[in-house]
Amino acid sequence: MSGSVLLGEMREALVAHLVAVEEQSASFIEEFFPDSPERDKAEGIIGEYIKKLEGLVREAPLLKNPGAFPLVIIGSRVVVEDLDTNEEMAFQIISPLGELPGENGISPLSPVGKALFLKAPGEEVQVEAPGGTFRYRIAAIHYPAAG
Repeated sequence: MSGSVLLGEMREALVAHLVAVEEQSASFIEEFFPDSPERDKAEGIIGEYIKKLEGLVREAPLLKNPGAFPLVIIGSRVVVEDLDTNEEMAFQIISPLGELPGENGISPLSPVGKALFLKAPGEEVQVEAPGGTFRYRIAAIHYPAAG
C-alpha cells in the first residue's frame, strides 16, 4: 500500500471523526456536564479539539510519515515512556460516549487521558491519579490506532 493511499485513508478517518465530534458535542456536554461548573471549560476544550482536527484534516496530505501522528486525539494509540521506570506502555484513547474500553483503553476524561489529550510526540506530562503521580514522555502516536 503506498504512502498516498495511507494518507488518504488517514484523512478520511479524520474527516469522519471530525463530523462525529461536531454532531455529538452538544449531547456530550449535556450528558457529562449538565449543571457543572466545568461546563464552560469542557465546551472550550471541545472547541479547541474541533479546530485542531480541522487543522489535521488540512495537513494530512503533508504528513511525511503516515505511521506517525502529530497529536493525541480520540482513536489514537499513544506509546509513552514512564520517566521513573523507563518502561514503555501504550494507551488507546477512546470516546467517553463509546463502548467500554478494552485493555489499556482510556477516556480523555480520565487522569491519564486528560494529561495526554492534544499533546505531541516528545512532550512530557505528569499525571495525578488515585494510584500516585506518574510522569510520561510521549514516544509515538498512531492514528488510526491500528496504524
